[in-house]
Amino acid sequence: MHDHECDVAVIGGGLAGAAAAVAFVRQGCSVRLFERRDLARDPNRGDILHAPTVDVIRQQLGLLPLLEQRGAGRFRGLEFEDFAGKLLAGSQIRESWLLNHAEMELVFLEGAEDAGVVVEPDRIRELERDGGAGGGWLLNTGKQVTSARLVVGADGVESLTRKSLDIALEDLHEYENWIVVLHSPTPSWLKPDCGWTLLHPEGTVWMLPTTPVGHHRVVLSVRRDEARDWMAMSETQLGERLARRHPGLRELELNKRGGSHVYRIRRTHAASYSGPRAALTGDAVHTTHPAGGQGLNIAIQDSAKLAELVGPVLLDDAASEKAFVDALTEYEAIRRPINTATLQVAHMCSLIAGPGQGDYEEAVAFYGKAATDPSWVWDYMANFGGRAS
Repeated sequence: MHDHECDVAVIGGGLAGAAAAVAFVRQGCSVRLFERRDLARDPNRGDILHAPTVDVIRQQLGLLPLLEQRGAGRFRGLEFEDFAGKLLAGSQIRESWLLNHAEMELVFLEGAEDAGVVVEPDRIRELERDGGAGGGWLLNTGKQVTSARLVVGADGVESLTRKSLDIALEDLHEYENWIVVLHSPTPSWLKPDCGWTLLHPEGTVWMLPTTPVGHHRVVLSVRRDEARDWMAMSETQLGERLARRHPGLRELELNKRGGSHVYRIRRTHAASYSGPRAALTGDAVHTTHPAGGQGLNIAIQDSAKLAELVGPVLLDDAASEKAFVDALTEYEAIRRPINTATLQVAHMCSLIAGPGQGDYEEAVAFYGKAATDPSWVWDYMANFGGRAS
């Protein structure tokens, strides 16, 4: 027995889940999305939508106007500076957009509801195969049961969906350099729509624009065993420590409130992207070092491609079970190489961002090459931010 039926049940209402819900409902599928969290907060995650993702949002999801209405703006460029004066360079970027991550999540979720997705403010406690004619899944919240022909697990790194499918995590890598994220109004020497990177032996400092306009996230690479010490400091102590790295950082008005925290970083990649009538997307299938804000971008791309491939099968009443298997197999065949390359790019960035003289010297050489060889930059950027297909 069940209380509801749908073509697609999406577990998780973050960017991956909401994007999947929008993409499937635009295909003509009935969709129910389950999200138990209050998303109206700042999780202090990535704010940048890279060019391939912007294309997906504009053409397939139709959400770019809503993002603009919420205050999204263009990310115009990035500057690199070496603390010792060996390097000062700038770089243009492909079309990219900025919006505070919490606002972005709300736009995607509201867009899903506007498109006809039924959003359930509840968590799934149990998943089991449906023995009926539909051949899908039964999702139990403890209050109601939903029958779905397809389950999409967008339920994060501890994914219930992945565990229910008995899919292992592979490519496990623990990072020694963790990330501390703080906030500050944009200093007078930095444009509000540009980022800034300081190369330093004690760890890279990034100033990354966010919204509302006139604010930047202050992102620090620190040693794993020093992360708690950084977060224990007051804003004044943090400011004094950063000012020793670069005089411009004296102007920061650091704010630890609003979600500032330490990223405890681990790279993972699932052994499979799918199971019988079920698929994984976003952090449920891969996690990455946060360098470059890659994770949210490949999550959205995953979800859009999944709906593009499986949606038509769901709408075909004559579709065989083999058709579902083939569509899910193609989803992984397309997305795994793209995601693997993107995770590797983020990993490469992490190796030159950490504290230490060796990492610092490699970073100077890396960015020095980027400053003198534009063609090399474009080749490197080919796997940055993922690809739509």
